[in-house]
Amino acid sequence: MFATMTPILTSEQMRAADRAAIEEHGIPGLVLMENASRGACDVLASLLDGLEGRELLVLCGRGNNGGDGLALARHAAIAGAEVRCILLAEPEELSGDAAAQLRMLQGFEGVEISGWAGAQNGTQNAAQAYDAVIDAVLGTGARGELSGSYAGAIAWCNALGGLKYALDVPTGVDADTGHAGTVAFAADATATMAALKPGLLLGPGAQLSGDLYVVSIGSPPALYRGSALELLEGASSSLWEGLALVDPGRNKYDRGKALVIAGSRGMTGAGAMAAEAALHAGAGLTVLALPDDVPAAIPHTLAHEIMTLALPATEAGSFAEHAFDDIDLHAYAALAVGPGLSRSDETAAAVRRLLGNASLPVVLDADGINAFAGRADELRERTCPLVITPHHGEMARLLGVARTEVSGTPLRVARDAAARFNCIVVLKGAPTVIAAPDGRAWINSAGNPGMATGGTGDVLTGVIAALLAGFPDWLAATLAAVYLHSRAADIASDRTTVHALTASDIIRHLHDAYRAILTQDEE
Repeated sequence: MFATMTPILTSEQMRAADRAAIEEHGIPGLVLMENASRGACDVLASLLDGLEGRELLVLCGRGNNGGDGLALARHAAIAGAEVRCILLAEPEELSGDAAAQLRMLQGFEGVEISGWAGAQNGTQNAAQAYDAVIDAVLGTGARGELSGSYAGAIAWCNALGGLKYALDVPTGVDADTGHAGTVAFAADATATMAALKPGLLLGPGAQLSGDLYVVSIGSPPALYRGSALELLEGASSSLWEGLALVDPGRNKYDRGKALVIAGSRGMTGAGAMAAEAALHAGAGLTVLALPDDVPAAIPHTLAHEIMTLALPATEAGSFAEHAFDDIDLHAYAALAVGPGLSRSDETAAAVRRLLGNASLPVVLDADGINAFAGRADELRERTCPLVITPHHGEMARLLGVARTEVSGTPLRVARDAAARFNCIVVLKGAPTVIAAPDGRAWINSAGNPGMATGGTGDVLTGVIAALLAGFPDWLAATLAAVYLHSRAADIASDRTTVHALTASDIIRHLHDAYRAILTQDEE
């Protein structure tokens, strides 16, 4: 399953794949570079609606990324562009394939080659615009802060007019983490070679990379398969295989009965949204459990299809410590716990007891996760399949670390937590990272900034619960639910606005997201 998802490779994995292409498959490095540059040139031509008569600036480093830039300059000149190449190195400092590309380019009609020192002589501060400014300086080799001519040249390029276009990875962005220095190339588009890199999707790197295009370099696709990190996609992948969403033989019980335990006095909306989301994501039956003095406060707009269950409450209106003891968990196919529970000590104890007794799949969110803050290892003391859905703050509280550690290394944190707690981790953020206990991980391709609003996490909890209830493959169900939720948010923002997106909008567009995914209509 998931064989057709787009692989994401670290810089070291890419170097290993390139070595294998050269040494095991006999493809010369110069051929790989030619293929990469020609593909990147084709993407640039499509972005500029042709290269004839276009004025291009190509900034080249001394390594293979610079070689890609020199080769692109040649292909662009053949297509009729006027190209200016600036080398951030002396010509004799180039070696191997990059040096070969420089030799092929020298004297080429329509191409001017100069060094950075020459560019600084009256040109650096000139008000000048190009149709495109192309960054071919460091690629995957960037680590830490840029300095000297690199920092100066990248800052100058950022100030120039024209489309900003990066080859492989924008200079100043760490290919593996997405960390960026004070100075980094701010690309409108990036053509990355052979496979996506984590840094193009995580942290500041995602914002600095612009639109992403994966360019074939002519090496065998098998070299990139089997990556432990993939892009979570919708219609273009086999994500939905095995999820028999349409089966005339299924009844409401086959589709799964989901129990949502959520809410407390003053936070009834969280439970209502989680239950509504479960209903609209396809649960056959949905039950919303609430503290016994809360149901009257639920808005009358709660879908009539949702059943409610009143459970013992504390005086403060949250679940009592033994509130869940008499629930017949065998009557349900999946359980969602957490939205709006409050941080009551009694409620936290009830959650821990519930998780220890459950055998059905559980999705734990919000205050359900907070119940294990300071006692995280108790999450392993269970027998049920578990999905946790923390945002960065909740993950930091659970692990007892600074939030900056989670935000700075979300992929590592999610993988470590999945292995430590033997569960699926859905680390919510921009982007959301999903990690399985066996080390595999996914970066979500869908979603938008409008999702940074109250209630979207509650909706995700309900969507995951619905798919967990209906399908036995809990990893597949979780991945499908994460993508479905984000795809609905994208459709909602397109039809309303990203500036005023609400969690309820996401629920209302879940059916549109299903239709778009299952008909491969990406609208």
